Amino acid sequence: MIYYLIGILAVAAIQVISAIKQYENNGKLNKIHIVAASASSIYLVAMIEVFHRKTEYTIGNMLAMIFLFVPMGIVIPLVYGRIRTIQINVLIAEITAIAIMILSKITAHKVNFLMLLFPLIGWGCGFLISTSIASVSPEIRRRFIIRKKKKGHLSLIHRYEWEIVMMAFMILFSMTSGLERAAGKDFNQTLKNAISTNEKKENKYEDIYYADVDKYKRYDAYAKLHPEMSTEDVVWRVDANLDQEFYDDDYVEYVDENTDKPLLINKFHRVSDDYEPEELVTIEGKYVATQETTDAYQRLTRDLQSQGMKIYIVSSYRSTKYQKKLYNGYLKKDSKSKVDTYSSRPGYSEHHTGRALDISQVSGNLDMFEGSDEAKWVYENAYKYGFIVRYMEDQIDVTGYIFEPWHIVYVGTDISYKMHDENIKTLEEYVVKYVDHTP
Repeated sequence: MIYYLIGILAVAAIQVISAIKQYENNGKLNKIHIVAASASSIYLVAMIEVFHRKTEYTIGNMLAMIFLFVPMGIVIPLVYGRIRTIQINVLIAEITAIAIMILSKITAHKVNFLMLLFPLIGWGCGFLISTSIASVSPEIRRRFIIRKKKKGHLSLIHRYEWEIVMMAFMILFSMTSGLERAAGKDFNQTLKNAISTNEKKENKYEDIYYADVDKYKRYDAYAKLHPEMSTEDVVWRVDANLDQEFYDDDYVEYVDENTDKPLLINKFHRVSDDYEPEELVTIEGKYVATQETTDAYQRLTRDLQSQGMKIYIVSSYRSTKYQKKLYNGYLKKDSKSKVDTYSSRPGYSEHHTGRALDISQVSGNLDMFEGSDEAKWVYENAYKYGFIVRYMEDQIDVTGYIFEPWHIVYVGTDISYKMHDENIKTLEEYVVKYVDHTP
């Protein structure tokens, strides 16, 4: 909102300067010129507001920035007589892009240097359109451009064309970023008290670094359904798509199978049908897992045995083909909605990664694990070895699965310790806060 408020002041300043020029230079200031100048200023302000936190390189953001900057490339050459070269359009486009990038760094803690290119393309397209209009119909340009009744009376203080617009624009940006930086939270709070209720709702997400501007409406809708949740919990849950139906094709993504980050597999993230981990080794008996998972599990069981306890692996790596057979088998006795609560669809199982293990203190019997001394020890100590208990009883609405005390997954000690220390109970929350976004 502050961008629009300061923009109004900038437009008012432009009109005052226009009136001075008209009066002292005996110039004829076209009404169309006044309207176009005001619209241009407001449009610049609006572009900064829209794009200063859109730092992700997506096709949608790219096309939007190109398309929305085209009108400025059309209007400015028509309105201001001395803007006849592509170089001036390039200058304005790049200054606008740099302003957006600086604000992106301040508010979203991200910078995407590709933002320098998109406005330039849009303004360039607009400039070509403007040139074509002026060539085909010079009368249109004559109606827009400011005319002087007499020559020789124009002093530097009255030179009103693109220099004044750029000055107002730079003052606008400097005031905005400077006030935000200097005043901080107190200034933001003052603004919240002055603006509308809808804008207050939007502003409450600004201090949450993992909040995405384009999801504000989804945050509000989810918050209404869950008034008991904190704003922070609402944001990360929506970012994890928990406001949508599980397995919704519009939100399902294929994971990067070569990533070094935690491999999040859930009802919105899956592997390809032919996926297989690069390295699988024997972990126990007939079971296989990745080398890192195997090494960590052996350290865990060695320390567990020193306490006089023992556990066995009941399930480890599964191919998508095996999971399909398993899932279809469950469908013969239960409805699909019920099966989805305790079995993963093919491609959506953590067992595909070779990092997930089902364990029990009774060989071949998972149901005996809950409540055992071994289960208690695993809950309390698994993180020390890089494992997390994946499907906890109080996180069913996040994972979509029933309580599985026997299901552990290897994520590495850096992640498991951070989750333990910050009381993060699900991999979904961790990925939103520390993988998809940077604090």
